Amino acid sequence: MRAFIAFDFPEELKDRLYEIQSMLKDISNKGSWVSKNNFHLTLKFLGEIDEVYIEDIDRILKNISANFNPLKIELNELGYFNRRNNEYRVVWSGLEGDMEVLNSIYDLLEENMQKIGFPKDSREFSPHVTLVRRYKTNLDFHKIKAYVKAYLENQYVLDNLVLMKSEVIMNKRVYTPVVSYKLINKTR
Repeated sequence: MRAFIAFDFPEELKDRLYEIQSMLKDISNKGSWVSKNNFHLTLKFLGEIDEVYIEDIDRILKNISANFNPLKIELNELGYFNRRNNEYRVVWSGLEGDMEVLNSIYDLLEENMQKIGFPKDSREFSPHVTLVRRYKTNLDFHKIKAYVKAYLENQYVLDNLVLMKSEVIMNKRVYTPVVSYKLINKTR
């Protein structure tokens, strides 16, 4: 099973990301668009895993969710990874808000996942939401950022920690929750 651990987003955040994505489509020449239902914040990509790990991952997510309150986040500026010949490999929205808490959750997840056999990620954690891959436009990226700036200011709550299965169904990438926990600690 191909899998990853993430925060699944509330519908109002998915709606806002879809609005931003629609604006990007209007000014694009091409792009591979993330489905509205697939918007999420990846905490740990696992790749192909044996289903025997689900029980341990379930326990880890349950323990983490019981020790943290829901997070308040906002979308901040657009960014991209790797630009070549007017094509942006990935265009994303960054996040701001309860980043210290998010980083604590990430660190705890990495530590616990390492204990059950998943190596720690060698890259620095860079929270972002992928909007489009292989994006082409004739506009300067600074103009694109200004174009969507007004859509990045609302606050949202992240509270749904999920082990997701990733599969291709009828030529579309589909993410299905396998294990899901709400952040519930009210004392922190």
